[in-house]
Amino acid sequence: MWARQVGKGTSALEIRLVDNKDLSLQDALAEACTRADRVRVAVAFVKGSGLVAAPALEQVVQRGAEVRLIAGVDFQLTDLAAIERFDKPPSAARVYLSAQSSERATFHPKVYLLESRHDAVAIVGSSNLTGGGLVDNLEANILLRSSLDDPVIARIREYHDKLWTSDFAAPVTESFRQSYHQLQDRRRAIELALRSEADYERAQRGLRAAVAEAVVTYNAGRRGRCWLLITSSENYIRCIDGRVWGDEDRGRLAQVKTGDIIFFYVKSPAKYLAAMGLVTRAPYTDSTILWTDDERVYSHRFNFELLLRPPRPVSFRPLVPHLELFGMQDLSNWGVHLQAAMKPLSAHDCEVLRGALAGAQGGARVA
Repeated sequence: MWARQVGKGTSALEIRLVDNKDLSLQDALAEACTRADRVRVAVAFVKGSGLVAAPALEQVVQRGAEVRLIAGVDFQLTDLAAIERFDKPPSAARVYLSAQSSERATFHPKVYLLESRHDAVAIVGSSNLTGGGLVDNLEANILLRSSLDDPVIARIREYHDKLWTSDFAAPVTESFRQSYHQLQDRRRAIELALRSEADYERAQRGLRAAVAEAVVTYNAGRRGRCWLLITSSENYIRCIDGRVWGDEDRGRLAQVKTGDIIFFYVKSPAKYLAAMGLVTRAPYTDSTILWTDDERVYSHRFNFELLLRPPRPVSFRPLVPHLELFGMQDLSNWGVHLQAAMKPLSAHDCEVLRGALAGAQGGARVA
C-alpha cells in the first residue's frame, strides 16, 4: 500500500493512495467515519449502491453528527432517494442545479472531508459515491490526514463551503423531484430500447473483439507470452466465475506474468475453445478451496479478466491443423498432446485462437 508520512506528532501529514486495489475507498471511509464529527461530501453522482458500500456515512448521521452531502444531477444518474437519506438535521443534502444545461459544464467533483476533534481526513480524486466508485472501479484518489488547521485541509473545507452556499445548490423540491424522475425514466427507457436493438449488441460484440485484437497485438510487440489452459467443463465455470486459475505445480505457474494472454480449452468430451483472457495478477498462493475435483486445492493461482467469451464455444478440432502447437505430430491423435494443465502458445497460434473466438463472437475481423 502506497503511503507517505511527513513530519512527526499530531501535526504530521499522512498521504495515501486510494485506488480500490491496495486500499478501497470503502475501507478508507469506514476508518475515517469512526471518529468523524463533521463530514462534507461533494460528488457528481450518488447511487443506492454507494450507501450499501459505505454504511459508515449513514452511521455518522444516526449518531447525531453532521453530514453535508451535495451531489450533481447531470445525466440523471444520481439517485435522489439515496441523497435524501442524509436530509436529517443537523445533517442535510443538496443537489447542484443549473438552469441552463451545458455539455461543456458538468458538476464533476469527488471530494470527501471528514473532521474529528483531533484531525481531518480529506479524500480527493475520481470516486463517486457509488458501489463502483467505492469498491469495484479502477480509481485514483489521494487521502490526506492532517491537523484541522492545515492549509490544504482548510482550502478543501472552503471549496466545499463555496459549493454548499452556491446559488445553484438547493434541497430537493417536490416539483424538481417529479421532473427529474420523468426525465430519468425517459432516459432509462431509451437506453433499454437501444440495448435491445440487434445493431447495438452487434456493435458491442465488435468492440469487445477489437479490444481483444489490440491487446494481442500489443502483447506480441512486447514479447508477452500466450498460454492454453486445459481444464474440465466444471472447473472452467469455476475459473470464469472467480476470474482465477489454479495449479498444483508452483514452478509451472511461475512462468506466467501479468499481461500474458490466456485461452481456455475445455477437454473431453467437450473439446472446445471457450474464452480468452488477460492475466491481471501475478501468481500467488491461496489455499481456499474453489475447485471440487478429487479435493485438490490448486493453491498456486493467478487472476485474469475476460477479453472474449462468445455465446457459443468454438470446436477445437478444426483449428488443430492451423496450430504450430502440434508440429508434425499425427493430428489424428492430437488430444494426447493436451494431457497437461497448460501449454505455451506461439504468437501465430495466439492469433489463430483469437481470430476463432472473435469470429464466433461476431462483428469482428477474423484473421
